Amino acid sequence: MWLARHTPEKVLPRLLRVIESAKEEFADAIANGGGIYAVGYCVGAKYVLLLAGEHAESTFWGQSEAGDTEEQGMVKQGPLIKAGAIAHAAQVTPDDIAAIKAPVYLICVQNDPLFPDEVLQAGIEILEKNQVVHEVKIYPEVPHGMLLALATFMLLLIRPCSRICGAW
Repeated sequence: MWLARHTPEKVLPRLLRVIESAKEEFADAIANGGGIYAVGYCVGAKYVLLLAGEHAESTFWGQSEAGDTEEQGMVKQGPLIKAGAIAHAAQVTPDDIAAIKAPVYLICVQNDPLFPDEVLQAGIEILEKNQVVHEVKIYPEVPHGMLLALATFMLLLIRPCSRICGAW
């Protein structure tokens, strides 16, 4: 299954190289915009949340965090983005959410088998406990990955994100 091939070990090193290249090529735009902003849909949502978090440096290069990284002398890095927005997340865990430090906007559907309500609720509690700026929109009675016209999708993201960005 294609989903099983999209693991952090394979995806994060590539994303890190993209971010480093963007910083070099678009330094002025990033500086004028205050940083890098990211949007992730479905599988990409997990990676936006990871980029919004603080992790051991090795995690961003595709190696999992094992045990207490501070005792192992691992340097923490991140967040690598200023803010993130996700829609119809897949494969997200409470641990992914627990590391988040940057503001996030989550568009979710109720009863989503790929982003279960239990994980979402645990994530909301974690974000609130950690005082991370966030907003969550839950759509009832629609399936995971409901098709949205690009214009509608962008409107769903741009308005709330601009409200969150204004909160800084």
